[in-house]
This record gives sequence, C-alpha cells and structure tokens, in this order.
Amino acid sequence: MVRVQSGATKPTPVSLNWINEIRVGTTARLQVTVVARGGGLPGTVELRAGDEVLASAEYSGAEREVVALQFEPKRAGFVDVQVVVSAADSELELATTLPVRQPRELLYMTDLQDGATDKLSEVLGSGFTVSVGDPSAADEFGKALATADLVVLDDVGTETVPTEVEQKIVDAVANEGLGMVMSGGRSGFGSGGWHDHPIESMLPVELVQKEEKRDPSTSLVIVIDTSGSMSGVRVQLAKEVSRLAMRRLMPHDKVGIVEFFGAKRWAAPLQPASNQIELQRALNRMDAGGGTVILPALEESFYGLQNIDTRYKHVLVLTDGGVEAGDFESLMRRMAGEGINVSTVLCGGGYHSEFLVNIANWGKGRFYNVPNRFNLPEILLKQPSTAKLPSYRPGTHAIRARGGAGWWGEMDTSNVPMLAGYVETKSRPGSEVLLETVEGNHPILSTWRYGLGRVTTLATEPVGEGTRPWKDWNDYGRMLARIMERSAADTRDPFRFEVEHDGSEVVLHAIRQRARLGAAVDAKPFARTDDGVDLAFVARSPNRFIARTSASNSGSVLKLLAGSSTTPDRTEPIVAVSPIVDEDAVDPAAGLDLEAIAAMTDGRVLTMDSDWSREIKPRGQRLVGLAGYFFLATLIVFLCELVWRRMPRRDP
Repeated sequence: MVRVQSGATKPTPVSLNWINEIRVGTTARLQVTVVARGGGLPGTVELRAGDEVLASAEYSGAEREVVALQFEPKRAGFVDVQVVVSAADSELELATTLPVRQPRELLYMTDLQDGATDKLSEVLGSGFTVSVGDPSAADEFGKALATADLVVLDDVGTETVPTEVEQKIVDAVANEGLGMVMSGGRSGFGSGGWHDHPIESMLPVELVQKEEKRDPSTSLVIVIDTSGSMSGVRVQLAKEVSRLAMRRLMPHDKVGIVEFFGAKRWAAPLQPASNQIELQRALNRMDAGGGTVILPALEESFYGLQNIDTRYKHVLVLTDGGVEAGDFESLMRRMAGEGINVSTVLCGGGYHSEFLVNIANWGKGRFYNVPNRFNLPEILLKQPSTAKLPSYRPGTHAIRARGGAGWWGEMDTSNVPMLAGYVETKSRPGSEVLLETVEGNHPILSTWRYGLGRVTTLATEPVGEGTRPWKDWNDYGRMLARIMERSAADTRDPFRFEVEHDGSEVVLHAIRQRARLGAAVDAKPFARTDDGVDLAFVARSPNRFIARTSASNSGSVLKLLAGSSTTPDRTEPIVAVSPIVDEDAVDPAAGLDLEAIAAMTDGRVLTMDSDWSREIKPRGQRLVGLAGYFFLATLIVFLCELVWRRMPRRDP
C-alpha cells in the first residue's frame, strides 16, 4: 500500500458531536474535531447561531484536536448553527443543525402557601415547565400525568390525594417510567398520613412515627365522711380506698382531702400528689364522730377546684350513705358542666344506695360499693393516652453530601449549607442516600429505582421554611434542578430512536424501551420530515421497527420529528447529517488503518518517494519458489504409490 502525502491545510472543523441530549434549560456539551494537516496556528472555535455566539473555546493549533464547547439552549426544535474556526488570517466553518428537546414537564402537587408553584419554577429555571396537578379531577389529572416527565408531591397529605389518583401515580411510576419526588415538612411523609398507603411502598425511606405515652394531669379532692356512723371498719375502709386512689396519681397531679362531721374542713389542702407523707398523716388523723352534713363539703371541694388548671378534675365522696336532704342535683350538674366529675363510694353499708348512685349520675362519675376490705375497687380518675410525636425536626442541622459525580455532575457539594428543618425518616435497604444529617445520619435526599421509574425523597420543603438557609446559596438552583433532572423519566417515551447511513439511504431504528401492559403494547412509532413527509416503519421484530429514506447530499442535514402513537404530543427532534463531505473535511481518524491492513496481508506501507522496484518483490518470483516445493511433494507421493502397487499381495 502507498500512503499519499497530502499538503498542509488550514485549521478545519470536520465534525460536531454532542455527548448528552440537548434540551432547553440544561447544559449541552458538544465536541468539535478540528484538523490542520501539517499543524496550524492557535486560534478560537466558536459555535454561532446566525450573528449570536453560543459558545467559544481556544484551539491550540495541533494537527488534530477535539475542542469541548457547552451552552444552554433557549428554544426547542431544530437550531441551525455554524462551527467557526478562526486562526491567523483563516476562518473556516462547518454548518449543521442541533436537535433541541422541549423542557421537562413537571407536574407539581402541593398544599403549601400560595405562590409555591411560581417559587419552584423560579428556582429550577428554564429547564422545567412546572404545571399544577389538580387531584380533585381524576380524568384530567390522568391526562396531565401521561405527558409529564416528573410528578412532585410537596408537603401533600393523603386527604388531598384521592385513592384513584394515588393509584394512577403508582402505575405510571412502576409501569411507564414516570419519575416521582416526594418532599415536604410538617404536612408531608408520616405526618401527612402516608403510612400503609401504596405510595409509601415506593419510597426509598421508611416513615418514622414515634409515639409518646401521655398521662394527663389530674386534680383529686377526696371528701370523707367522718361522722359517728362511720366509726369502726367503715372509716378504715374509706382510708384504704383513698390510699388506693392516690397511688394511681403521678407526681405532677394534685390531691386535697376534705372531711365532714357536721362541719367541714380541709384535712389537707390541694397539693402535689408527691407529698405522700403529709397526705398520709392527714388520713391517719381522721376519726369518726359527729353528724353527717355533706353538701357544704361538696361545695368546698367545688370552690377549691375552680382555681386549679389540670386536664381532669375529680371529686371522690366516701360515706356510708346516711346524709341530709338538700339540692344536690343542681350542684352536681353545675360541677359536671365545668368539667368536674363526682364519683361516690359506699363504705361498709348495704350493697346499694340510691342517693349515692344519683350523685354519681348527676356528677358524670361512677358509683362504687365497698362492703369489706376484700373488695376494694380500682378508682378510675383519668385515661392515659398515646400521642404521635411530630416527625418534623426544626432547628439548625448540619448536612453532608454523599454520592459521586454520576449523580452530582460537576457540582461542588463539599460545603452544603445547614437546614432549618427536616422530616426524620429511615433509609431502606437498597436505597442510595445522597444527603444526610451530620448528627443522627438521618437521610435528607434518598433515591432508588421502583419498577421502570425512579423515586426520590427530599425530607424538607424545596421552597419552604426548611430550606430557608439555602436560598442564599449560589448552587441551590443547580442542585435542585439536578435532583429533578436525575429523578425525571429516562424511559418515559415508548421508543428510543437511532440513526445510521446505509449507502444512499438513511435508516431510522425505533427500539421499544419497555414492554408495558395496556395501550403501550400497541404503540407504534412514527416519524416525519421537517417539511411534513411521513416515513413508513416496518416491523423487524415486536420491539424493533425500521424506516428508510433517501440520504441527503454532501453537507446537508435531514431533520425528523419522531414519536409514538400513544403519546403523539411528545415528539423528539432527530437530525441525520450526511456522511458525504469534501476531501478537506475528512477526519484522519476515520481513514483506513494502512499498517493494520498491511500486517494482515503480509504487505508493506510505502510512501510516494519510495523506490517501488526495490521494495516490492515480483509476484512471479514468489510463485516459482512455491512451485518447486509442490513439485517435490507430488513426486514423493507418486513414488510411494508406485512402490505400494508393485508389492506382492497375500491371498486372504
């Protein structure tokens, strides 16, 4: 083979490639290959759209150099651009077209303050079109869900999301590749009631809901009959019942003791139940003697409880049932109306007292019968309860980032500002924690795959009180946009399209990205040229379709809009650049590898100034040398066969 030496050329752009999808509002990264045979002078490489310079970079003057460019597209569709290389007095350009996709569609659901949608859109920038999702209309919400790349539930509770809408979201994420982000504060996650809901099973975190056992405060006034009829066993029974009632109280409760024996007096004023010694002394000092006048004692307990601020207020009356007549009903009903319950205990008397039963009924309390010391009752004064503690943790919390460049890209996450509040959760096995608190290692940003989609949780409000310190962080918008972009659907469209050239034709491959149920199985690809000519697809297999069209002339670009029959509004711009280029615009790296071909064929690579007559052996000389060996081998075989045939044979 002979290598033809080409003359020196000026720095020429020979190709423009993009290494990621080009979308409005995101950074498009391009690579320009510049060739200058024989070397060139340093210069600049610019990407222009008409008179506007979209991006520029320096060119070092090497014979072949790949120059990186990046810019942020402002509009979707086909953008005609020129790559211009300027060096010394030369300026050469390469004209082509960039396919720019629409911004990602974000469906936003929130119960936050008014204006949250505008705030989120402002933080994210032009890379997302934020629309409000109205879950009250299930059909309209389903249509909006079909065209969205991402659904965000921000501080949303279950009372806002009907069961039908929740199931639509779950199906779209698992079976159609929709992305989902759940974020929020005081009204989201566990506080929003998502426990035991289908959406909870999709989250990469477990919802933490701690409970606190609460013993409500109680004030108890014990009214003991110490009249003469209570002498002996009865007054001792009253004391034992009083001791049992006080044991059920906590130190923060209050207790007072009133005795009546014709007159009334506070044996022990209202005081903390922890003062057991003084309270026991008051009981021990009591002895029976005197008449029975109970109404003034009840009035005294009523007045004493009016100045006490506790959750429950209770009066416990212990007597043998022999009391004076009086207007007890009106007093009891008044006490019950002000939240004071009155219970009665019949001590050592008969098995029933109609008077004490009526007192308990009017006072909304209970009646107890204590015939002897073997039947002491459990006095119910209050009902302990459990309360769910809020999972939202306000305050100042230090945050650290995890995860590599695959998630964060070129962002610097070494100094993430503190949070003003977050929801405490627990990461699930298999999830990836990307942000966490320094204290407690509680996940702030977690993600994982669920079915065909990706689900991410941000345990704070993106535009609320929790991220207030982040608003002055220069990278906050980039970080939030990165979170949404990485969580958005990457297999949302039913088909993935690839372009190749086959001689004089352009071949468009439509490859099904997922096998889904329902209408997606019947989805068919379509493509039309920029001037409205439809391409006909032929099925090569259930998941692959091919369409062909004539190739463009040298330097021209074929513009196509491709999509699916099930999502006709979601089209993808595609360009097919003609591989036919001028001789000066050929990339040397795309040429033949002469050394490899020569090595495989036992040949040589020669230059134009070589002495071909001395370098190349005549073809005949090589053939004659081989012919001698073949002749000798044939002669030996002939002689062996001749000897074998003349050897005598034995009879069988």
